[in-house]
Amino acid sequence: MNMKSILKHFDRIEASSITDAKTAKRVAKLQAKRKQGGFTLLELLVVVAILAAIAGTATIALQDTDARASAAAHVAMMDELNEGIRTYRVLNKNTYPTNFDSLIETTSNDTSFTGAALIDIAALEDLQAVTLTVDAAERMSDIGINGLMVAHNDAGSNPDGDGDCSDFAGLIASRGNAVVAGNIFLTPAANGCGYQWQNIDSDDTTDGFQLNGTPSVMIWNGGYERILGFDGIAMDAQMTADADGNYTTFTADADDDTADPIVLMAVGLGPSSNLFNANELGGLTSVPVYRHVSETEYNRFIALFNIGTFVTGGITYTPADQVTLVTIIDGAGDTKEEELGEWDGTRNTI
Repeated sequence: MNMKSILKHFDRIEASSITDAKTAKRVAKLQAKRKQGGFTLLELLVVVAILAAIAGTATIALQDTDARASAAAHVAMMDELNEGIRTYRVLNKNTYPTNFDSLIETTSNDTSFTGAALIDIAALEDLQAVTLTVDAAERMSDIGINGLMVAHNDAGSNPDGDGDCSDFAGLIASRGNAVVAGNIFLTPAANGCGYQWQNIDSDDTTDGFQLNGTPSVMIWNGGYERILGFDGIAMDAQMTADADGNYTTFTADADDDTADPIVLMAVGLGPSSNLFNANELGGLTSVPVYRHVSETEYNRFIALFNIGTFVTGGITYTPADQVTLVTIIDGAGDTKEEELGEWDGTRNTI
């Protein structure tokens, strides 16, 4: 930028808009002198210094603007997904969408989820696996959730004709295929590593239900108060965690004056779910993306469903009378309030 251009920019500055009174007075004085004649070399250097100071102030003011804008968009997406799932249920006669991402990876694509674990590209930490009981699976089926997408960690799966599914992060990072983190639970034919597990098979029992194998589901273990607010405090006090932070035992309330801990199943809201089938009644038109994770980490939002109530001792629970949606969290396991903190600057943006 030459001196003529710098002076032109200087002339356009509104001295009255500068908050620092001393600087504003100096700018006004220099602008008045410029109209009368020219600047000395010293005055030109002062002009350049003032412009640099103003530019620095603007840079500080705009710091993290993009990240905060993303946080604001994430909050809106969480509200949209919460409302979308509940609206879908109303429009489809008390039936939830199905085929959510299980957040589980397995070494075998059979119905037992052999080697089941939280998928290793998840930015989530507050989850652990529990066995899905027959009764709990039946309640899920009753409300419409009769299938989950599982990521198959297997070298034999070959999405997009390049790479394999034994290394999810490496597969996603490769530029030689069309695999992306948010679609990892899609089938290999759709450039993913997933397969669909159904909790009802063709050999239904006399009561119309049969669980395939002994699969696991991921549950929330990040504390109830974060999810439920003040009422969650007593429920948190009934839990005992091990050194890794996983729940190991629960204490039921014998006097029935305090709510027992509930089982919050966590599922990813990925493109396999018919929640995002625009041809279905109540279906949404696009799958929201959570952007505060790396490009090789799972970048969808997470729904928490109440599927039961824990009982005293170990990871055992009784199924809920009816599965219900509790809330939506983001892809890093943060609640809406925590994401709002990123938006207004009171909490570090991930």
